[in-house]
Amino acid sequence: MVIERNRWLRRLLVAQPVVLWPVSVVLWSLGGELDLALAVLLLWLSAAASVAAIVVPMKRNPRCG
Repeated sequence: MVIERNRWLRRLLVAQPVVLWPVSVVLWSLGGELDLALAVLLLWLSAAASVAAIVVPMKRNPRCG
């Protein structure tokens, strides 16, 4: 599997949610408009990075399509 061969991909998938999600929760709890917007932006970026970390290596592999 692609994820098993790429250490950077495993690290990205594990590390970025562990860092970004608690930061987003803290920002969300502050309650200011800018804090809420930044928390939502961080969560969207986290989701996009997770999807990209899975899809991009699969696109490069000719067996995965």
